[in-house]
Amino acid sequence: MTGIGTAQDLDLWRGRRAARAGACVWLLPMGWPLWVFLSARPQPWAVVAVAAATAVFAASWLAIMWRMFSGHAMKPRPWALAGLVTSGPALMPVLGPPWVYLSFVFAVSAFGTALRGRAFAAACAATAALQVTVLLSQGEAAGQVWWVPIAVAAQAAAVDSLRRMGGLIARLDAARAEVGRLAVENERLRFARDLHDTLGHTLTSITIRSQLAARLAAADPGRAGQEMTEVERAARVALDEVRRAVAGYRAPSLSEELETATRNLGVAGIAVAVSPADGPVPAAAEALLAWAVREGATNVLRHSRARHCWIDLGVDATSATVEIRDDGRPAPDAANGGPAAAAERGGAGAGHGGDGLIGTRTGAGHAGDGLTGPLVGAGHGGSGLAGLAERVGGVGGRLEAGTPPGGGYRLHVRVPLGGGS
Repeated sequence: MTGIGTAQDLDLWRGRRAARAGACVWLLPMGWPLWVFLSARPQPWAVVAVAAATAVFAASWLAIMWRMFSGHAMKPRPWALAGLVTSGPALMPVLGPPWVYLSFVFAVSAFGTALRGRAFAAACAATAALQVTVLLSQGEAAGQVWWVPIAVAAQAAAVDSLRRMGGLIARLDAARAEVGRLAVENERLRFARDLHDTLGHTLTSITIRSQLAARLAAADPGRAGQEMTEVERAARVALDEVRRAVAGYRAPSLSEELETATRNLGVAGIAVAVSPADGPVPAAAEALLAWAVREGATNVLRHSRARHCWIDLGVDATSATVEIRDDGRPAPDAANGGPAAAAERGGAGAGHGGDGLIGTRTGAGHAGDGLTGPLVGAGHGGSGLAGLAERVGGVGGRLEAGTPPGGGYRLHVRVPLGGGS
């Protein structure tokens, strides 16, 4: 689905599509007055005239609704509003009371997209007056039309409420986007501050010792060598501090990743079942399991064309595990031999087209844990699985990815307790 980048965009697109479909459904009640009209066996010229006016009315209504539910929510084009206002009253003498009773719903909704405040109220009042006048002129008893102004007022109140709610939602979305932007900006400032606090003293020390070594190089080479040794030590300390700062900065939350994966896969139409661990997952292993959930959910979302996904967490005295399974099949480029998709789904021989569970395996797992078979280097997988394999292997863990005998795809990560930083 091109042009839809995020889950929020996809959700918004589906909402607009549903609203436009609902606008089309609203045209179906027009069959009632048309049926009454055709039942009277009118002249052919009258049928042609009514068909033309009805087509103008329907096209104007759809144009107004399509524009209202667009990405810009702009006011309707003048020709659409003029067509609706002109063709609606023109059909009243021909189609009779059934059309009069029905047309105010369309008119009030259209006015709500173009008019505000007193202008909207005046247009609705004029609509009610016109309807009552036409109904009385067509022989309807006053006792049968008293409710028409009340129905118009109720419709106007509902349209105005929906319009106000739409405005509030738009402002809420804008505020949420601004909050997200400020959060990113604050996080950048925090990270910059942390780096400054972490490296400021060390880099200052390196600068001073380097200048001192340069001045002593000719007069006292031994002392200069000692100073450069200290410079090297300080540089290594600074590198370790940067690595720790970046690791802490990028560490994801397992609960947040599970929530994000469930939400994004659900938006894509993939049912997700999460089985929690029997006990709390230690903080030492949580980050790696979170990375595994993120990578596994991304693979399911991008490549599997699955309908169901299962995420199982486990923890025992020695390790914590996560397993992501789906019932999908390979994307067309992977099924046709596309190297990029095949690599991303699980490395050489992996994916939904392989035989058995021969995916990416790394690390030295525990004996008897059921994860047997050849270990394949991370270089065979896509960049996502390769990076995950490096993280898991760095703490002595184990990663297994590929196609199980029953089909679908399986990613299994086992992290020994005490790792995962």
